[in-house]
Amino acid sequence: VAEAFSLSRPRMERRKGTGMGSKKRLAALLLCLFLLAGCQGKALPSGMQEEALLTAGREVLLLGVGGDYEAVHESLRADQQKAVTVEDIQSMALSALDGAGDYVEIQDSMVTGQSSDGESYGVAVFYCGYTDADVIFRLAFDPDMELIGISMQQR
Repeated sequence: VAEAFSLSRPRMERRKGTGMGSKKRLAALLLCLFLLAGCQGKALPSGMQEEALLTAGREVLLLGVGGDYEAVHESLRADQQKAVTVEDIQSMALSALDGAGDYVEIQDSMVTGQSSDGESYGVAVFYCGYTDADVIFRLAFDPDMELIGISMQQR
């Protein structure tokens, strides 16, 4: 049974960045997106379980589609919480989901292993149906199952 959420899209005011702080946050967010974009089917890091990764990813995904960006931010590992703000996550989501319509269901999912800068991590990939488009969500977790990256884009 698919859970249905309607993503309410509150209007965001555009603000100019407040100097290097916002540029660094944006760079960190873009780096996460870049790292997640190259997902290919590789083995998960030692000790990571596919079902646990999918469960953790699904929980964060549903927070995001429900518009609870603060809870998504709180799900991030401490170092990532410092690099990315709630507003960064909200902006990414609103931009990626613009025109997609309302969330309908997770249509398919998979997991893959990745590594970057000597850190191995697992990525839960979800193919989601919205009323007007399909959206791919990628959620990266370290071997301790802490969220380290989020990506979403329309297919």
